[in-house]
Amino acid sequence: MMWDDTIAERKGKKMTEELWTELAKLDALRERTGIGYEEARTALNLAEGDVVKALDDLERAQADKRQGFDFADQEYGVWDSIKSRMSTFTHSTISLKRHDTTIASLSAPLGLALAYTIWRKPSLRLLALVGAVGAAVNHFELEVATDDEIDEDDVY
Repeated sequence: MMWDDTIAERKGKKMTEELWTELAKLDALRERTGIGYEEARTALNLAEGDVVKALDDLERAQADKRQGFDFADQEYGVWDSIKSRMSTFTHSTISLKRHDTTIASLSAPLGLALAYTIWRKPSLRLLALVGAVGAAVNHFELEVATDDEIDEDDVY
């Protein structure tokens, strides 16, 4: 069958009562919820033609969306959250202290890189573990602080 024959055949058909009923249901859903035809048709199909159930499902979905389950509508997106945490991390310091006296202080990224490098080398790993046990026995403390928590007296 050719394309022109298909169009002519469709034009010759009249809309059935069932199709008009479905259109009325779609219009009712659209007017009530403010959604498009495609979304209304999908909701109606999922509700197996029950308009009340489709309305209930759509209202629940819209309520969930208002509660913040859609990341795009949040004031701070996922990317902004990651940037904020990275900024906090880069402005943090790691300090080795004993009796409130700072022995050594490093930026957090440098401390993390140093710890990773030491952990990758087996000979340094053993030395680091022995040093950590010795530091714990002698009451040394490891403190991580952000710029907000750093006192002016601690800065050298």
